[in-house]
Amino acid sequence: MKGFLQRVFTKRRETPITYDEAKEMAASPDANVRGVLAQRHDTKPEILYYLATDTDSAVRRHIAANHATPVQADVLLTDDKDDSVRGSLAEKIANLSAGLTPNETDKLRRMTYEALDKLARDQAVHVRQVISETLKDIANAPQPVIQQLARDTESVVCGPVLQYSPVLTENDLLEIIESSVGRGSLSFISRRRNVGEKLADAIAASSDKDAISHLLGNKSAQIREETLDQLIDRAPDYPEWHEPLVERPQLPPTAAGKLARFVAENLISVLERRKDIKQDQLDAVREVVNRRIASGEFDKRDETSVETRKAKQKEREKKAAGNAGGTETAPADEEEESSYEKALALHAKGKLTDQEVSKALAANDIKFARAALAVLAGIPPEAVSKVLNTHSAKGVVSLTWKAGLPAELAVKIQVKLGHVPPGQTLNPRGNEYPLSEEDMKWQLEFFTGMATVGLR
Repeated sequence: MKGFLQRVFTKRRETPITYDEAKEMAASPDANVRGVLAQRHDTKPEILYYLATDTDSAVRRHIAANHATPVQADVLLTDDKDDSVRGSLAEKIANLSAGLTPNETDKLRRMTYEALDKLARDQAVHVRQVISETLKDIANAPQPVIQQLARDTESVVCGPVLQYSPVLTENDLLEIIESSVGRGSLSFISRRRNVGEKLADAIAASSDKDAISHLLGNKSAQIREETLDQLIDRAPDYPEWHEPLVERPQLPPTAAGKLARFVAENLISVLERRKDIKQDQLDAVREVVNRRIASGEFDKRDETSVETRKAKQKEREKKAAGNAGGTETAPADEEEESSYEKALALHAKGKLTDQEVSKALAANDIKFARAALAVLAGIPPEAVSKVLNTHSAKGVVSLTWKAGLPAELAVKIQVKLGHVPPGQTLNPRGNEYPLSEEDMKWQLEFFTGMATVGLR
């Protein structure tokens, strides 16, 4: 018996054993002996099936991983109580799944597909993750299973197929973006190779700043000039977009000048070194940079001492406290403070008109335009930011109405400040706003309430 076990336990190759020897091993009280038998590829199917119900999970795990195990035993193991057993089974089944469809006529292939489909819905995240990782780059993986995994709510499950699977079509991905299933699903899609213009537009129109950051950093993504231009308009509020923007393979003609207005000093040097920027565009960048240098902006950004920051914070708090009795509240963002003060000064002189707002929009002076809305509407800047950052057409229209601006200007504000896609804007009815006064009041109360809760 000792010599027999030595032959069986050899790691280099499987020494043939008889059927009776296999039966003797299957009945052994030693789980290690049964485990060795469970790993052999010449073990008869009926013995492997018998071992699929072994009391030791390690034995069942070997059966699950063994390619010689009959499909009937695999189906049995899909209900195994041990997650690691089902995980081993998931990896094996997924590797066997190429070309399988839900309509298999062959009994064994149909059983294999059903086992895979069941494991893709397993309650254990690890099991579903194994399936996803294995199938992510298989071109003829079962389409319904990939669809199921792509819509999983766990990022470790949906992520691999969303980022890599060639089975998912553009329409599939657009539908997933629209439904926003799963944590971080848009970020995985935005990292796919050769993201098309439709997908890029859908991601850019979302409020997922991380996904947009990944999209901008994806050099193979095809982003339309108009879409990239809109993202540049939004970029001052999202510093994490700045570097991928200045390093995009192609930039719209006016992009460099716009970026130079707000990106950090080290990124401006990246802009100036770009080979695709024409001389007139480079001159525009340098003009903006010189203006920022003259204003001392870069020096101000270098003030990092604790004392300086505390002094400025106290000054802002004092100013905000002075305005507490009225409708105007000073903005908390230091960079927007000068724009807000400019808007207050013009308003005090009766010169903060719709023409001033239109001029700011045309000049892409986003911070002043936002500040003007806050002052004209008598709404805290934080509430204005809340409305604009949610990209709600109704919210932006209501804000424009509250500011007393013409209805026709509301369309430009929706696109330029609210970043509402052009096809989703609310257009005026003649010279009238498209919403009822009651509806617009409700919208403002809702967003103002959200901002108030966020500030507590």
